[in-house]
Amino acid sequence: MTATTMNPAIIGAERVKAASRQPGLLARMWAAFVESRMRQAERQIMLHRHLLPAQFEFAGERVARSEKDLPFVK
Repeated sequence: MTATTMNPAIIGAERVKAASRQPGLLARMWAAFVESRMRQAERQIMLHRHLLPAQFEFAGERVARSEKDLPFVK
């Protein structure tokens, strides 16, 4: 039979290292909140997509604009 001794200070340090790798409770809750709001915004965009101008559909094919083209610049 084999007996091993474990130093509780070392075991506790390993647990602290493992626990410090994961984000805290508040950070995880905030990330979940942000993700849920993003999904809700995407759902709303998909529901009202037919009301958006066609230029939003082709966002990758944008033409370069200058500030002179904006309506509020004098």
